[in-house]
Amino acid sequence: MPPIQEMLQGLYNTTLDFFDLRNLAVPGASDSELFARQQLDTTGNDRRLRASDPSPMRRGLETQLARSQAEVVKLQERCAALERALKGTREVLQAREAELDRLRKLECSSTSAWSGNGSIMLEEQQARSRSNDLFMTRTDNWSGSSIIQAVCDINSELIGFSSAAIELSTFESRTDASTQAMQETDTRLGPHIVKMLEAWPTGSDPTLVGLVLQAGVATCVARAVSAFALGLPAKAETTLSQVYSHIFFSEPQPTSARWRALTHRHVHTLYPGLAEYALEELKETIYRWAADILLAVGAESMSRQWIRDTFGQQITRIAKSVLAFAKLCKEGIMSTNFDIVIIESGQTFDERVMVDLFDPQSGEGDTSHPQGVVLATTELGLRRMTRRTVGDESGTVEHQVLLRPKVLLESVLSTSFVS
Repeated sequence: MPPIQEMLQGLYNTTLDFFDLRNLAVPGASDSELFARQQLDTTGNDRRLRASDPSPMRRGLETQLARSQAEVVKLQERCAALERALKGTREVLQAREAELDRLRKLECSSTSAWSGNGSIMLEEQQARSRSNDLFMTRTDNWSGSSIIQAVCDINSELIGFSSAAIELSTFESRTDASTQAMQETDTRLGPHIVKMLEAWPTGSDPTLVGLVLQAGVATCVARAVSAFALGLPAKAETTLSQVYSHIFFSEPQPTSARWRALTHRHVHTLYPGLAEYALEELKETIYRWAADILLAVGAESMSRQWIRDTFGQQITRIAKSVLAFAKLCKEGIMSTNFDIVIIESGQTFDERVMVDLFDPQSGEGDTSHPQGVVLATTELGLRRMTRRTVGDESGTVEHQVLLRPKVLLESVLSTSFVS
């Protein structure tokens, strides 16, 4: 081979090695150049060897390139899916905006046609709506557990008062005044209680008398809490109670609760001394009922004045707790309606809504508890009533007993207390 051809061959091979090391294509490779390569590389073995045995760096770069191309394909598919989702969301939002615009135009046109002064009516309606929203979304001042605890505290006060009163009482023989007191007790608590008191021998174990005394005070408390505004004249009290009952069963829960709260608040604003009058009335009622029960069983010396002097502070504390509880339920609870529960005398015992005083396990899977007629309620219960409405439906009223009242059963008459 001539020297010049050898020099060209070496220069050509060096150039090819340079491009192989950098994974670059030979720039401007044409058919004439390819023919020149074949002419210069007479054997062809050197290039074929390079083509069949690429360098490790080139193989790594090719692998990385393939991986990058696959990731690009995946990202393109994900981008297309996101674009489709975005398009669908925009269509939904546009449809909602169109519906809202249609409703706004309909409301404005109907208001203008009705009053002839649409802008003023619309502003008043919006202001009223904002006021309602602020009131309707108020949270309750107390939680359900706090309400239950308040009722339990009142029950503890009742137990403490009746126990102390019986311990300090002296039982003597019955007189004509005892007969009159027995009739008053019959009117308030029912004939079953009177039957028990008549069967009770004077001077024996006063436990049952203490239970009747506790039941009498519990009944006073329940009636005070159930009143719409304790202290109002009977006619006004009856009217307001009937109106609220009608609203509760006809309107959504927030509406009835708002009406009750506003009415109760404004009644006390119009009559500033009503709260103090209600407190004194409740205290006097407890004094009178307790004195009549003690007098009916022969404790004639335990008069109303004696109870006032001996237990005045304790009864005042009970009355204040009861009225504070009633005000909270009527003005501070918007989400539901809490009611004090007592079982009227003469009803059949039902373990689902009441507890036997001498069998606390009743209603908890024990089927051996006694059955019978209820004499009286000795400890108050608590019930929650909530009106649920869905759309334009009439709605339903949910009842839930949160605290079952404890009752005294007629079977007590056959126990050793009256034997």
